[in-house]
Amino acid sequence: MSSLLKTTMNIYIWTGVLLFVVLFPSCKGSFHYYNLINVLLFVSYIIMLWNALGREEGYYTYGRLASTVFIYSIIFVGMYLEMSYFYTGDTFYWDFTDPYAYFGMDVKFIDNEVPFLEQPVWLEKDWGWGPSDWGACMGQTLFLKVISSRYFLFFIQIVIGALGAAMMFSIGKKIMRIMYAYMAALTYSISSFSIFYYSSFRKEIFMVFIVISSFWSLYQYISSRRKGYLWLCFFITGMMFFYRPEVVALMVMGISSYFIGKRIDKDNAPFIIILVIMVVGVFFSVISSKLNSFSDDLSKSENYVNTSTFGIVVSSIGVLIGPFPQMIQIGQDDMSQLPLYGPGLLFKYILFLSFWNGFVEILKKQAAVIFPLFFFTIVEMLALAVANDGLELRKAMPHICTYYISAFWFISQYDERTEAEGKTPGLFPLLAVQPKKVLFSLAVLVFLSTFAWNTMRF
Repeated sequence: MSSLLKTTMNIYIWTGVLLFVVLFPSCKGSFHYYNLINVLLFVSYIIMLWNALGREEGYYTYGRLASTVFIYSIIFVGMYLEMSYFYTGDTFYWDFTDPYAYFGMDVKFIDNEVPFLEQPVWLEKDWGWGPSDWGACMGQTLFLKVISSRYFLFFIQIVIGALGAAMMFSIGKKIMRIMYAYMAALTYSISSFSIFYYSSFRKEIFMVFIVISSFWSLYQYISSRRKGYLWLCFFITGMMFFYRPEVVALMVMGISSYFIGKRIDKDNAPFIIILVIMVVGVFFSVISSKLNSFSDDLSKSENYVNTSTFGIVVSSIGVLIGPFPQMIQIGQDDMSQLPLYGPGLLFKYILFLSFWNGFVEILKKQAAVIFPLFFFTIVEMLALAVANDGLELRKAMPHICTYYISAFWFISQYDERTEAEGKTPGLFPLLAVQPKKVLFSLAVLVFLSTFAWNTMRF
């Protein structure tokens, strides 16, 4: 088993165990049940990932991945739904906002037999919703017209998650070794935050599928040079307009980076760098304005803190290396779904070192084939930082899937180089420090910052 992948897993296991041990005594009353499910998610996640490591290449197949994601998700979506009924008497996870409204409109469409193309008129008239909410309601209604049951929609969302995992695996196989491609898809697709969205009526699962299938089409084009895949890529990207229009531009930027990257050479690289600096300079005033207008009343339900100055810093850092995971529900006030994200987000947090090392690596190698994944991820991160939405997971979901593929690409490259050279290469930003010390420092940082994030919010 390769070193960085194994070390990443070990950091996840030990920081997670320590966090649960030190935090669990602080939870109160009936929330022990809530937190026990989180512990079960954490333990089962470790078992699933460890079981998939170090196998023969024949083990890593689309069928095994899709069926694993599907079965695992069915089990834990069922637990999430039962827990939601236990605490709230319904399936909306104490989140009677968008999911509740979407389902209400879906029922109205079905009861009144509203034709598909007339649904936007109803959405505008009844709720004042624009195109960014049309995709959620209209897409859900198509499935609910087949079987009018919210549980059928949960089933469909799990199927979409399994298909998305297979597409992530397909993308990964084109740019890294097969085990790493499989692990990238598995770690994302059965993470606790993915399970949460499989079991909600929010639009994020459909949005993520659009992102994955768009980049899948792009990589099919890159490998086959069949222009039909490129047209499909842009068509699918356009569908994001009906979910979150601003992400369309970010996806186009990511896709375009491949074609621009192919034309970068030593002669024009300085020009490209100057152009990037100019763009940053133009946006500097916008960023400053946003930071100055940041208010004190940020909502805890959106994964923020109630201090504007601290919130600015944490939001900016969080979008680049986080979001920071809330591992358990400590108090009975401000109960939210945030701890359900925790076990999965802890793994994502640990991957930040690999992701940013990977970005440095592609700049050094000018590896145009990897540009789209990294650049889409980074431009969406920066967009969220400008908007001070860095810790709001639902807004970060479109790029988290590409973040996983990008981070595992570097892990694959690093471990392959380690095997070839017989020694561990340096890790940024501390190349002069032994990699073991960098990784130990990573573990300490993850533990201390997550502990502080969990305890200071209550």
